[in-house]
Amino acid sequence: MGDMEKPSRDFKGIWIPKDIWLSKELSLMEKVLFVEIHSLDNERGCFAGNRYFAEFFGLHPRRIAGHISSLKQKGYISVTVHNLNERVIRTVGRYARVPDNEVRRLQDDRIRLVHKFKLGGKGGMTKLS
Repeated sequence: MGDMEKPSRDFKGIWIPKDIWLSKELSLMEKVLFVEIHSLDNERGCFAGNRYFAEFFGLHPRRIAGHISSLKQKGYISVTVHNLNERVIRTVGRYARVPDNEVRRLQDDRIRLVHKFKLGGKGGMTKLS
């Protein structure tokens, strides 16, 4: 993806998690950059380049690089490079995106468990054979 292409995302507004917003270790710029990365982190990760973020926030790309480096160092994001020039940013920890195939697997497991058990006469669950 080129720097100037508009990345696709599931954008419904801005929500900054309480612990991010109240964090004393993150600057205001790091907080909003983290939220923007999180909104762009899809099944394959966030592919937006420093130039995209720089234009979005009205900053120089070097400033963005510094903020990304700081977020990585503080453990909020991971940054990997594929094919020597394709950077992928992902949010980590409690804000990490769960891959769609993992969500589907968990839903299937839940359905199997629900069908494996039924409610007993006294409000308890009984296992079906």
